[in-house]
Amino acid sequence: MNVSPFRPIEVLRKLEADYGPMAETVGARFEAFNSLGCEKGRMGDADALEQVLRQIIGPAPFQNGDSSLRLKLSAKADKPVTVEIVSSTSRLAADEAVERAVAAMGGSVSAVSGPSSQTVRLTLPLDEVELDCVEQDVRPQEESASLAGTRILIADDSPTNRLVLEEMLADTKAELVSVNDGKEALDRWRSDQFDLLLLDISMPVMDGVTAIREIRATEQEKALTPTPAIAVTANALVNQVADYLVAGFDTHLAKPFRRKDLMHAILTLRTGMRELPRA
Repeated sequence: MNVSPFRPIEVLRKLEADYGPMAETVGARFEAFNSLGCEKGRMGDADALEQVLRQIIGPAPFQNGDSSLRLKLSAKADKPVTVEIVSSTSRLAADEAVERAVAAMGGSVSAVSGPSSQTVRLTLPLDEVELDCVEQDVRPQEESASLAGTRILIADDSPTNRLVLEEMLADTKAELVSVNDGKEALDRWRSDQFDLLLLDISMPVMDGVTAIREIRATEQEKALTPTPAIAVTANALVNQVADYLVAGFDTHLAKPFRRKDLMHAILTLRTGMRELPRA
């Protein structure tokens, strides 16, 4: 094995570059997430790790528009590197060959099958290592920035998506409140104080665009300073983004996105965050 320093995030980026366009071709759903620390150095065989992940996923992970694939990479300080792969096709390969390859890297692999999906999880105890330089687009100051004192309202009808956002922000010291749809978000906003809104667009009961319109109308009626709001959505065509901005969002995050993208969007808006009295 070719053991050398590498950044786990670079492996995820290579997979994104291939599987993202594949999913888009058939209208399937692909998401890739990473936690704080994935841009830091680890000792291991990056090529072997990438090969194993591709072997697990297989050459054709998207059968049709109903297919979905989610990659979740975590490399927090003093913790093993973990990779979670969730597929709706239930055809992930977690066979003996994969187990041997992961064992050769000193790790372990487990698989859980559900009625509509399969999850494979790799745990790799790769040693942390300092690298001489950090890519500029990693934005290390933003990655490690504190959001202490910031109250964030998250609205998404997917429990998994809410969990991913909560984990991405877990180390920031922000206070997080999560709800299931736009109506719940509107009700919580009316009864509480928040510094930032992270609203999914496609939600049952009330979508994100309707919710932000209601919020902006109330702010205007009561002369409240607008609460910074980010549209979090897989629907990010130019005309769609324009509609979000017209409705009242300040910016958007196109799924899938990395933690650094989320932090950059939040910190860009943070200058306008402050506690406001609710009438």
